[in-house]
Amino acid sequence: MKRTQLAAAVLLATGSVSAFAATYSVTPLPLQDTARNNFARSIDNSGKMLSVVQLEYNPPVDVEQLEEDTTFFDVNGSALENEDDARQGVFTNSDYTTIVNYLLSSSTATTGQKLAPFRTFLTDTQDTSLVPGLDEVTEKFDDYTRSVEAIGRDSLNGNFVVGDSSGLVVLDPYEDEDGDTINYTYAESAQQGFIQASGVSKALPAVDTTAGGFSSARAINANLQVAGFSTVSFQDQVDEAIETCADDELRGDQSEGRCLFTIYNGDFAVPRISSYFVNANSSLRTFFPGFVQLSEVNATIWQVDVNGDVISTDTYPLLFEPDEDDSAHYFTYAYDINDQGIAVGEGLTGDSVTINRPNQSGLTESERVATVFRDGETIELLPREENLISQAIAINDENWVTGAVLRSQSSTARSRLFVYNLDTQEQKYPDGFFVSAGVTANAINNNNIVVGKADVDATSDTLRETAAFMYNIDTEEFLDLNDLVSCDNTYELIEAVDINDDNEIIANARIKINSKYVTGVDIINSSGETELVDSVVAVKLSPIANGSIEDCEVPEDEQPFERSGASTGWLTFFGLFAAAFVRRRFKK
Repeated sequence: MKRTQLAAAVLLATGSVSAFAATYSVTPLPLQDTARNNFARSIDNSGKMLSVVQLEYNPPVDVEQLEEDTTFFDVNGSALENEDDARQGVFTNSDYTTIVNYLLSSSTATTGQKLAPFRTFLTDTQDTSLVPGLDEVTEKFDDYTRSVEAIGRDSLNGNFVVGDSSGLVVLDPYEDEDGDTINYTYAESAQQGFIQASGVSKALPAVDTTAGGFSSARAINANLQVAGFSTVSFQDQVDEAIETCADDELRGDQSEGRCLFTIYNGDFAVPRISSYFVNANSSLRTFFPGFVQLSEVNATIWQVDVNGDVISTDTYPLLFEPDEDDSAHYFTYAYDINDQGIAVGEGLTGDSVTINRPNQSGLTESERVATVFRDGETIELLPREENLISQAIAINDENWVTGAVLRSQSSTARSRLFVYNLDTQEQKYPDGFFVSAGVTANAINNNNIVVGKADVDATSDTLRETAAFMYNIDTEEFLDLNDLVSCDNTYELIEAVDINDDNEIIANARIKINSKYVTGVDIINSSGETELVDSVVAVKLSPIANGSIEDCEVPEDEQPFERSGASTGWLTFFGLFAAAFVRRRFKK
């Protein structure tokens, strides 16, 4: 929905937004022919951007594995347009889409080809290159396997990329007790942070690599310091499970590798403070693999050289010392690092707090607080008595930190923006587009401009519409980026994800596109027409020198979009759009 730009025009006319006297142009990243959706991740000072694609077109299909190691053809062959051709690897658009949907929905199967739902590309507005993470080129496809989910998170001048990668999926033939061969397929490790230097990806190892360990790389600075977090210790249960897998008698009728996979298997996602979180196994399963629940994770800084090789590794401890018999999972996470080597993030305090969330009143949660990591110390950033929980997300070279807090002043706690200066202790808690608006900060540049997303409509308690915003710390102006683009813009800016020092922004936008097969060819319905579906795409916003804000009032019946709740992060769009993409649901 296009919002009026009159208010922004008035501000410009009074000279109160001189820092934003230029409007912004909108350029989609050149990835719409690559995948159904692509999500913004970062933009560096060279203008290079990272984007994560979902529902990628034309993935390779291993027909041999499909036929021999799954029940796909037995169960679904008769529903295909041409089963005989499909068994030979010749697919119609519809059959190809059906098969790929089946593979994507079979990610937890013990056998069969695995396809990653997300991969990352490095791009400007012209060229693109794959960021493969820990994937490898295979002779079978003469290309990458596409089995590895690689999430790029930050880049330095396009030359260094850091992020997270699942392990390479391996084929592990195993002869069972009946003499039958089971072709197990599984990722050979849990999530690993990685760095790509000169086109070569290398894992950033955890401090404790038991069962392969777990690590995450979130940001890189000009001195080639990579900030993230990793496992530093595991509870005895993990060692015991590994010993069981190594014992032919104890592990059961399965290969040792497949047994080890059951230890480290699982997806990882950091909960933002807008999400309910309890440090107990029943709730942790929503976010963490099982063996991470049996570990301590610490903020980690890897110092690498120009080849991406690790020179040294530093970790930052918990904010407290757990009791000896405390078996709960505790962590500190680093999300960003500036060129002074100061990192910021969050940590658990070991305490609990009661929070009234939308439609969730009086629930007890784990207390999480914004933290600073410097000179070997983990330091709590904000006064705990003023906030229920807090989370630091980004820091610039002026030592301004930004993130979010939950406060108890209102009956319902929502994420609220904060900025804090480490040198002066100055802190601000600006409102969003209205007093009770939820606000999520994603990044800050060295011009003291924060970008993110904020609620624009208070009509719903739980799922609210959001818009991309920019906040200037120096002038205290909080602006909707949709108000700074042309009136004929067809992209609805729902979240600003990163901003560089030229004030260029990468954002997520919603737009209508034609429904497509997995080949990228438009689907034609029974009436001979194409059908429009919602899609999320990454766009680059570039300042226009000497531009001016347009006053564009758009009548309701001419709105280019119908907005539905967009207050979720980019990963949650997978559920929203996969449902529309998958035409049939199959079971093995």
